[in-house]
Amino acid sequence: MQLHIEHLTNLAKSAPVQRSKVKDMSAEVVDTNPYSRLMALQRMGIVENYERIRDFSVAIVGIGGVGSVAAEMLTRCGIGRLLLYDYDKVELANMNRLFFRPEQVGMTKTDASCSSNSFRH
Repeated sequence: MQLHIEHLTNLAKSAPVQRSKVKDMSAEVVDTNPYSRLMALQRMGIVENYERIRDFSVAIVGIGGVGSVAAEMLTRCGIGRLLLYDYDKVELANMNRLFFRPEQVGMTKTDASCSSNSFRH
C-alpha cells in the first residue's frame, strides 16, 4: 500500500498538462474557448462586462470539501487571481469530500489544487 501511495504521489508531482492562457474572452462557442457559455450572461444582459472577472481576486481559506470545489469553480469562471490557504495535506481517508484525485495523496492541498485546476486562463 505504501509503495502504491508513493507511486501516486510521484505521479502527482510531475508537471501538470496546462493549456495556454486565453487572451480574449469571446462568446464564440468552440472547444478552445472555455468561457463561451459564461459570456452568454453578458449577451442576455445579466452581466454588463463579464471580462471584468479577470480584475478580481478571491482568497479561499481552507481547501477542503467546500474550498476545493470553490477554487475549481472560480477558476472555471475565469477569476483573475486566487489566493489559496491551507496547512493540511490531501489524505486518502477524506477523498470522498475533496475535489482532488487519489494520485494527489500526500501533496499539500494548495499544491494539489494548483495542479488540479486550470490556473492558466
